Amino acid sequence: MAQHGVGEPSVNVARRSHAMRLRIKVFLAVLLISLTFGLVINFSRSAIYQANARVQITPAGKPVSADALADAISNEAKQALLVEMEILGSRALLEQVAERLRTRGLLKDATGDLVQALQAMLKISHVEDTPIVKLQAQSTRQELVAPLINTLLEVYRSQQAVAGESSSQAQLEAAQDEVKVIDAKVAEKRRALENLRLRANIVSGERDENQTLSRLKGLSTSLSAATDREATAAGRVRALEQAVAEGKRAPLAKDNPTVAGIENRLSQMKEEWRALERQFTPLYLEMDPNARSLKNRIGNLEQQLEVERQKSQQMALADAREELAAAQATAQRLQQQLASDKQEVNSFSRNFGQFQTLQDELKSLELLSQTARQKLLAWQSSDTARKPRLVILESAVTPDAPWQPQYWRDAGICVLAALALSLLAVWFVEFFNRKEPVAPGPTTVVVPQPWMLDLQALGLPHQPHSTTPQAEQQLLANPLPRELAPDEVAQLLHAAAPQNLPILACLLCGLSPEELVSLQQQHLDIGHKVLRVPGSSSRVLPLAAQLQPLAQQAQSSGNPQSPLFTLGAGGPMEPQDVDAVVTSSAFDAGLTDAQSVTPAALRHTYVAFLLRQGLRFSELSQLVGRLSTEALHSLAPLAQHASTGQRVGIAQVQQLLPALGQENVDKTGVQRTCCLES
Repeated sequence: MAQHGVGEPSVNVARRSHAMRLRIKVFLAVLLISLTFGLVINFSRSAIYQANARVQITPAGKPVSADALADAISNEAKQALLVEMEILGSRALLEQVAERLRTRGLLKDATGDLVQALQAMLKISHVEDTPIVKLQAQSTRQELVAPLINTLLEVYRSQQAVAGESSSQAQLEAAQDEVKVIDAKVAEKRRALENLRLRANIVSGERDENQTLSRLKGLSTSLSAATDREATAAGRVRALEQAVAEGKRAPLAKDNPTVAGIENRLSQMKEEWRALERQFTPLYLEMDPNARSLKNRIGNLEQQLEVERQKSQQMALADAREELAAAQATAQRLQQQLASDKQEVNSFSRNFGQFQTLQDELKSLELLSQTARQKLLAWQSSDTARKPRLVILESAVTPDAPWQPQYWRDAGICVLAALALSLLAVWFVEFFNRKEPVAPGPTTVVVPQPWMLDLQALGLPHQPHSTTPQAEQQLLANPLPRELAPDEVAQLLHAAAPQNLPILACLLCGLSPEELVSLQQQHLDIGHKVLRVPGSSSRVLPLAAQLQPLAQQAQSSGNPQSPLFTLGAGGPMEPQDVDAVVTSSAFDAGLTDAQSVTPAALRHTYVAFLLRQGLRFSELSQLVGRLSTEALHSLAPLAQHASTGQRVGIAQVQQLLPALGQENVDKTGVQRTCCLES
């Protein structure tokens, strides 16, 4: 509640009325002045009229078919079209246009350089990838823009007709001269080719059809065959000589009929002797004259066979040497003949290469001549198509309304600009006439909360506290969860179901839902009557009276790692189950605005309980876990309501809410049992 002087409201009202009248005066004055100035300038501008025309221009010598109009024109056609556009805006053409317009009476009052004025009115542009040209004329005279474009097109068409006729005739004559020059070159090249053919005795343009080259090819083939025969004969001689030296049978001895007959008779006699050896004993064979005679004949045939074989080897060796000598002589003769024809062949090869070069040049000239004749024929057959053509797609018409400026659109812009300028002027006046308010004195503000703790119930004096504006802004910017009053805490615990009472007690001891569901049987230390909270913010808290039944249950349990809090089916609880327990207990207790009672509200109730006793912020995390910087900023206003003038440590504050029981409390009513865990 703020306290002010008695006459301050009337003074403020009068001051605000004077400031409002000043703002209205400034706003209206600036609005009228700027609006009048803008509208006068807007409607005093001269109207500009615009006429448009679209034409299709086909330059001279560049006919374009109807099918090709849909395709992108070539670079050459683009260049030709740009030249025609320059001709459209040229000074020579505009002089004729100005003369015709003067004759019609449209430029009778004009002075100065008329051509330059007409060039300033005209705008000629090209529609991309098409032979279409767009013409625009802009002038303050409504009756001039359309005749200017139409007269320009008439003059351009008449001039291009004359220029196209002369250009067509000149191009035709140039094509005829080109054909004559190329034909003369072709005839000259043919004569040179025929003279070279006769002089070098060249029968044909194919190498194999000429006599000299054919003879050279035959000599090369014969020399290659003779060389092969010589190598074969030399190999045969070496083989025979090696067989004679080693006493082996010559490779060709089997071809001797005498040797073959002796070998046949010898084989038969040896077969007869082996038959006798199978029938009679060696002693009998020595005594039998026929057997002795057979054995002697076998020995004679073997000697005769050896002699005949030697004779056959000598004859074969002599034949091989004779064949080798013949092959060597043949190869030598062919080499001599090839060497004697080498100069003639080289000369013919040079002439033949020159002949082929002249043939290629003649083919190129003939191809060029054919192209030139086709071009000449095309020029002669397309005399009409090669002349320049001008097709007017859209003629220029006299406009009914001005093109620029758009008076009413610009008037609306002027109105908006005047409004903006007026508001800016009001802001400037307000900025320079602003007066700093004089503070009448300190203001005492009491921020009541329906759930504020009853400090008298805690044995602490209750008194109003002075709250600074910064603290009020901090509370508004970062709203805190609901803080339950002591009687609401007692009512909540009294109405809670027996199975939910330990859960509410843990939350009122500063545990979060995540820490609560992570508790196990081993975390209850019955001997020291403390609760060890696991996790990143591990700590040791005094055991509340509502947790005693759980301590007895944990002592009798056989599994210390089983969850401390479970669901009805025996499964572990989740944080959303804790939310449901708190909400249902708040509704059962009949608390006001029960939906705002959440696990965060119960934890905040415990945090506010500690801070209002003057606990240091640096030691707050040892009881409630780590807090973010934003959370500490939000809790800062609560510390201003501390009952003591300075901050105290954990040993000087009560660590359990009064509603959670008075176990382990000394004579002063302040609990001392607390130990920390890193």
